[in-house]
Amino acid sequence: MSILLSDIGAISDLALEVTAAILAKNEETKKIESEEAGPLAVASALSDFFKMAPALDAGTLKLEDDELAEFADFGLYQLDRLAYQLLVLEVMEHRENMGRIFASLGLWFARHDVSLNNLEGIADGFGRITNGLSETEDLANMCKLMDDVASAASHEVQMDEDRSNPTRPWRVINLNMGIAATRSLDSELMAQTFDNLGRRLPDDMPGFLADGKRQMAVQNVPDDVVETMNRYVAKWPTAAPH
Repeated sequence: MSILLSDIGAISDLALEVTAAILAKNEETKKIESEEAGPLAVASALSDFFKMAPALDAGTLKLEDDELAEFADFGLYQLDRLAYQLLVLEVMEHRENMGRIFASLGLWFARHDVSLNNLEGIADGFGRITNGLSETEDLANMCKLMDDVASAASHEVQMDEDRSNPTRPWRVINLNMGIAATRSLDSELMAQTFDNLGRRLPDDMPGFLADGKRQMAVQNVPDDVVETMNRYVAKWPTAAPH
């Protein structure tokens, strides 16, 4: 079974499964008492979202670019609320599913040319998935999918003007993309990805590459991969100590 879900119906079904588990747990524990912020309100909002989404696939719903962005904001906000409730209620058996939902929906939005303002859950979801991969082919594919989603980020997100938060989603998804490319041992993909990272996260490049080189030093890595890493380390050297 594919890690990511490409069909909006399958994404909806998995979201429904997680929502049902959260509803059941809250019914048992009564931890979240607010009706407005509770699981029933989120379930209702997500139901509305997933009723509209298939119409975009079918071409029966036409939205302008700004309307598509608002639609994505609405759906991702509801998933953020669902993810928060999952943590509050400690429904930890569905944490992996929550990551799959976020990453899959992010990719679905990207393929519909939606401008994404909210990458938080998407970036975390991709990170969780990438950390669990070991096959080089899977890592290479995941790197490309993350790049598709990063490329769909809004202009404001891509400008990355406030770099004070090291866990900001733009940084997280791009660094995970770089990690996946490095672990894929595909020198061509590494070069393409490092070029992207150089434009997107120039401040992080020296440290990221230096760390990658240190890890390669204790692994059996193909010569072309080592050469690619060394070439980019030379291009982005760490600052000399004072």
